Amino acid sequence: MFTRKRYVAFILAIVLGPAVASDAATYYVATSGNNGNPGTSSLPWRTVAYAASKMVAGDTTYVKGGTYQEGLIRFGRSGTSSAPIKLLNAPGQYPIINFIDKTPDRQIRIQNYNDATKAIAWITIEGLEIRNGYVGIKIINGQNLTFRRNWIHHQLTQGIFGNATKAVIDRNRINHNGDFSQCASTPSVCNKHHGIYMNGSAITVTNNLFYDNLGVGVQQNGTVSYRSSTHPGSDFALSSNWIITNNTIAYQNYGAGIVVWGSNADNTRIENNILYENCTKCPTSYTNGVVFTGASGSTGIVIRNNLAYATGSGGTKFLGSVGSYTESGNIVNTYSPQFVNGPSTVPSSPNFALASGSPAINKGLATSATKTSYTNVSRPQLSLYDMGAFEFYSSSASLAAPTSLQPVN
Repeated sequence: MFTRKRYVAFILAIVLGPAVASDAATYYVATSGNNGNPGTSSLPWRTVAYAASKMVAGDTTYVKGGTYQEGLIRFGRSGTSSAPIKLLNAPGQYPIINFIDKTPDRQIRIQNYNDATKAIAWITIEGLEIRNGYVGIKIINGQNLTFRRNWIHHQLTQGIFGNATKAVIDRNRINHNGDFSQCASTPSVCNKHHGIYMNGSAITVTNNLFYDNLGVGVQQNGTVSYRSSTHPGSDFALSSNWIITNNTIAYQNYGAGIVVWGSNADNTRIENNILYENCTKCPTSYTNGVVFTGASGSTGIVIRNNLAYATGSGGTKFLGSVGSYTESGNIVNTYSPQFVNGPSTVPSSPNFALASGSPAINKGLATSATKTSYTNVSRPQLSLYDMGAFEFYSSSASLAAPTSLQPVN
């Protein structure tokens, strides 16, 4: 029977259904704002932390230029595939998140408000400089996350840390993360702080610059086993189906460019990367390129068309330790990549754009993982993909390539 109560519910569903879909809001944060404001462009909020605490599915916050002194920035709600939550730089502006100190909760944390064992999904962070925290971005059971065009540097421990499935880390600059001071007095910590240190499945790492981090550039943590009391599913724990392609990874201090760690790191693709002068504080017998640590149980690892080069001032090996993998098309210790500004030791302002004549030009594989470069130039510009984060298309354009992120969308 179609009762009056059901009729009212039916009418409310019709009326409210579209309203829910159209409730997505656009907010703004500015250094001149106030958290008592409504968050509009003319009356913006003051802190990024406040914006993160308020956003729900479909909301976008634009952060205007300036430096924001922040503590904990917490995302606790999920977006959806059609209505993600987005924290973005305001078009043409360059916001800086400067954490007030480096105590453990100084970070951008992505963790479900209601239950940390549940997933938190569909969140994008793009176009921010994130500096001087404990961790740049920490993720607990993330899903369908995107981190793009951020500059993440000078964190006390990790640049990006945690676990996720279906995450994209693209076109970021991640450098000088780690406790360099403690390393000087306690050598056991020197190889524990990295650019990225993550576990979970289907993580795509493309077009990033990793350099001068204390440990390694990219650490794929395959030591974690699935636990129903901790993880929403096995794909949040086991580190399978990673794609690490077209990154430039240079000058890591006490580790290789990439580490595949543990027996739960199956079906990883490592392609089109430039691995240059890593493990700079290590003996020459150590590894500049890719290390396998306890990964003998992992299968399906493919290492193709990477350029690895080291002069001998640090680690020189391309592949270190014992692992199960196939390799092809790699250029190892034959040619320097010929960066615009990339000497054998890290300069104050490196420029990893490819100079004319670089052996990395036209030596990459065409891959569906990335169709653009670090500077958003489409690939390929010539006949084939280039190796590394940059795509060469003319001498003048390559020389003008930025060393930090540009505020473009």
